[in-house]
Amino acid sequence: GPAAVREPVPGFNLRKPRQLSALEVRQVITRYALAAELAVAAGFDGVQIHAAHGFLLSQFLSPLANTRTDRYGGNACGRRRMLLETVAAVRDTVGPTVAISVKLNAGDFQHGGFTEAESLDVARALSDAGIDLLEVSGGNYAVPAMEGVAHRGRAATEKGYFLNFATKVRAAVPIPLMLTGGLRTRAAMESAVAAGIDVVGIARPMAFVPDYPARILSGELEPQLPSGPRALGYRPLDGYVQLAAHNHQFHRIAAGLTPQRAAGYGTVAKALARIGVSGATQAVIPRSTR
Repeated sequence: GPAAVREPVPGFNLRKPRQLSALEVRQVITRYALAAELAVAAGFDGVQIHAAHGFLLSQFLSPLANTRTDRYGGNACGRRRMLLETVAAVRDTVGPTVAISVKLNAGDFQHGGFTEAESLDVARALSDAGIDLLEVSGGNYAVPAMEGVAHRGRAATEKGYFLNFATKVRAAVPIPLMLTGGLRTRAAMESAVAAGIDVVGIARPMAFVPDYPARILSGELEPQLPSGPRALGYRPLDGYVQLAAHNHQFHRIAAGLTPQRAAGYGTVAKALARIGVSGATQAVIPRSTR
């Protein structure tokens, strides 16, 4: 990772990460570019660089995860350097005609984490770097804001989780914007577009209603979605059970079955059992390097 800082979320902190050296950071950037090249060779028209949700590039942006003092840390400019160098490397590899998108957090929603102000600065830098689309999301597995657990009340569910921040980005940069998170109704989607959002992102609803976008576009009433497992009040766990419930639907679809009409803790138990078996078959106990 960016630094040897253990993740605060149970289940994600079983092993303490090792800080990447500056050379290893550059090697990872090269691998991002290679992955993009392979995607384009396979026939894709564009690629997205995922810098949100607590994954590696998101960790480099976060003051909580990135405590390094070299050129890839130390201040906000250093923390976003890996992302910008990744964008440049991907662009050099795929050329000027392939669309490059970046997924960026509105914030980490953690005290001392990646803030809206820093995110706006990153958005400006990405615009200057020439990306073709910026997708706005938010949160990580400590505070899974992308799953709605950091938002309460009707306003968030009616307008989308990150619309307020996305409108600030719209005022700051001219590049096309995509908004994902909590958009469930046609009215909310139309409101986002009216606010200057170019693309509406739909994710979890498609686990239960795979043709959700087609139904919205055809003028049908919004499909009814299951509420999912009851919230327990511990945000990391609530986010995880949401993921497990939706993961189970994709496995049902892959098996030729229809998604469930209701998804409670029985669904979560089945998903966790499958994930546990899969994890056990891939488990590797690393040798100590000391």
